[in-house]
Amino acid sequence: MTTEPQVLQVVSGDGEFNEADVRQFVSAAHIDTAGVDYQTIAITGPQSSGKSTLMNALFGTGFTEMDAMKGRNQTTKGIWFAKSTKITEPVTMVMDLEGSDGRERGEDDTSFERQSSLFALAIADILLVNMWAKDIGREAGSGKPLLKTIFQVNLKLFTPAPNQRRTVLLFVFRDMTKTPLQQLKATWEEDLQRMWQSITKPPHYDAYSFSDFFEVQYAALHNFEDREEDFRADVVTLRRRFTAEGDNSLVRVSQDALPGDAFALSLNKVWEVIKSQKDLNLPAHKVMVANIRCGEILNDQLRALQEDQAWTSLTQAAQHHLVPDFGSQASNLLESCLTGYEQEARYFEAGVRQSKQEELHSKLASMVREVFQQQLGHVHKKLLQAFKGDLGGSIMDKTQPFAEAADRWSSQAEQEFRQGTHDHLTVKGVDCEDLIQEGLEALMQEVHSWVEHLRQDKIKEIMTAAEQAMQSQLAGPTIALLDDMPADLWTRLSNRLSSSTAAAAQVLTEGLEGYSVSEHERLQQREELQQSGRHRVEGLVQQAADTALSRMKDRFNDVFARDEQHMPRNWSPSANIPAIAQQARQSAARLLALLAVIRLHAVKGAEDKVERALLSLAADRRPVQGSGEDDRASHSAEWDTLAAPQWPGVPEKAMLLSPSRSRALWRQFTSDTNFMVQQAVNTQEANKAASNRLPPLWAMVAMVLLGWNEAMSILTSPLKLVLLVVGLLFAKTVYQELEVDTEMQHGLLPGCLALAAKFVPTMKQVARRTGEQCMSFVHDPNQLRETVQHQVEAVVHQADGLLHSPRKSTRDIQMTSVKSGTLDSASSNNLRHREISSKQSNLDASVPHTDTSTLSDSFKSK
Repeated sequence: MTTEPQVLQVVSGDGEFNEADVRQFVSAAHIDTAGVDYQTIAITGPQSSGKSTLMNALFGTGFTEMDAMKGRNQTTKGIWFAKSTKITEPVTMVMDLEGSDGRERGEDDTSFERQSSLFALAIADILLVNMWAKDIGREAGSGKPLLKTIFQVNLKLFTPAPNQRRTVLLFVFRDMTKTPLQQLKATWEEDLQRMWQSITKPPHYDAYSFSDFFEVQYAALHNFEDREEDFRADVVTLRRRFTAEGDNSLVRVSQDALPGDAFALSLNKVWEVIKSQKDLNLPAHKVMVANIRCGEILNDQLRALQEDQAWTSLTQAAQHHLVPDFGSQASNLLESCLTGYEQEARYFEAGVRQSKQEELHSKLASMVREVFQQQLGHVHKKLLQAFKGDLGGSIMDKTQPFAEAADRWSSQAEQEFRQGTHDHLTVKGVDCEDLIQEGLEALMQEVHSWVEHLRQDKIKEIMTAAEQAMQSQLAGPTIALLDDMPADLWTRLSNRLSSSTAAAAQVLTEGLEGYSVSEHERLQQREELQQSGRHRVEGLVQQAADTALSRMKDRFNDVFARDEQHMPRNWSPSANIPAIAQQARQSAARLLALLAVIRLHAVKGAEDKVERALLSLAADRRPVQGSGEDDRASHSAEWDTLAAPQWPGVPEKAMLLSPSRSRALWRQFTSDTNFMVQQAVNTQEANKAASNRLPPLWAMVAMVLLGWNEAMSILTSPLKLVLLVVGLLFAKTVYQELEVDTEMQHGLLPGCLALAAKFVPTMKQVARRTGEQCMSFVHDPNQLRETVQHQVEAVVHQADGLLHSPRKSTRDIQMTSVKSGTLDSASSNNLRHREISSKQSNLDASVPHTDTSTLSDSFKSK
């Protein structure tokens, strides 16, 4: 069976909590298994007032008692615990405290008595306050200062809830005198109310009274030495009040009590909180006096320094300029101030005097550091201006590279700053190294910022020059290429961009020598140059794309209206206008494809798709015999590409003309150029009509009259007639094959030279064809008859069309052709002859109109 310990020191006299033994004690006393069925009783009071004697008599504990024969001295030191042996129900823990107002600790060490009393007030369910009856009515003798302190700190630290689990304060009046107990209670009640009103309470406790937190009870005991029997009888009576069944019981049952298994932990935590509370560490009287007086001396010395004329002059001068001997002047003033403090405070407590001296030194240092920082600002400004001037002079003289000059003058500025602050600004006894280091860092930061500023300005200047050189090399050739729009436009633009960028990069590299430009910066600058050139080219191409319609029409006009020698076309009867128009449209479509997408770094497959899709707009859509599913699938894919919102595989930023925009441009282009093609067709028809015209009537009459004899001679001779017909047909064929009218439009001399060059090949060709026709007639005469018959029917059919179609004046055809620019000079002359013939035919208005059907039948019969 485990023996229960009699007593245990919970807190030593030095304030150390005995955690391990407390846990064992609580376990051995079965507090940890008691739940909330236990109570804690503590006692506080002056030293040697019989506290231990009373607790031993009441609860049967074994606390050490004072031996009066050995003198009155301290018996209990620290805080002690014991379990009551005379009260078993409920389990009662008894706490005995070190007495207050003991000579062993003296007046300078009163913190522990406050801490132990507050610990007892926070832990105990019942706190016995042991006091002499004759001390009622006294201020210090009754312990009121101690009680006021623990009441005030208890509200601050533990914030008890009003009217809930109130602590029982049992005031035990020892050694009763003739004064009645009721009179003592009344006096003490009044003192308690005054104490409560005088303490500083948290704001939320202002409306509560003393009785809301504490339940006050009283007990009176006779003198232990003079009337021991009466004392013990009083003790027995008082002991019954600590049981639940006793009269006027002090036991209070509460379900809010702390469980027993947490009792040891609670003791430890409460003591830690109390130990950390500075409100309980009040100094002794002489320390308090020293604090007050030394503080006054400190303030007087500071005030005297601030009003000193030398200090005022020094601070004013430091605000405006650099003081040469600032360090020595400030050191003398500080030394004088500290010496004055030492002389006046030398009689006060040493610890307080030294503490206040350090405080004075700290405040003086703060004052000096503020002025010292102003001086550093002047040094900073002076050295920075000198650095800028020196560096600027080196740059102007070009005596050394920029980077070397910057390093040289930066090092000199740093050295002068360190030397100047050490020789002229250092104040004895004041540590300003942090300010010096901060000032040096600020100076060097501004120095480096200025160097970087100059460096960036120069780099920017060189970069601008390189960009201007590149722009001058790019703009003219790019505009010229966009005007010509060759098939390899984008290849030539890329080559031009690369060469211009390389030239600009060379200019940049040469200009940045000596400026410590890193490889990364060089790469970045080259990238900026390339981006600038690319943006310039893309901007010019975008402008060209904005005028794509006019460029397409110009390209169409160049191909359609001019031949391979860039001469205007005369639209002779042999010209193939549909083929020429198709070729011109394809050329315009290729131009549109070049302007649709930026191809400096585009994907090759995407470019091919764009070009195929746009060329499909100009493709001949007439069905071709033998075309299969592959052609139809290809056409379908091209139309899908044109119907898409953007070109497949082409980034949005590389797209100049979207598919929808391209289709709209093509529709407008087709509408504008169809009229030009139609005018060319009209001109060609006019030229054909002019070449097939009949001589005028007067010419035919003259020919009949003048050539009647020759005609009769030929008509009467079959051989001459055949030779004449063959000769005329041969001459007409040669005339048409030589294109005499067309060649003569180029001028007399150029026309004759061209006709002379073509005359022999044309004669050979016409002779060969004539020979072939004669040979075919000899072998098959019927074939010639059928050929002549087909030609006659064709002539008759053409005559029917002319007679049934609306008449259109030759002048209208001529004016329309002139407006369109497709009628040449020869065609204009032919139209004039037709107009004259038309006017002469109008003279025969009296001739009856011949029916068209009769005329047609007449031609057919002939």
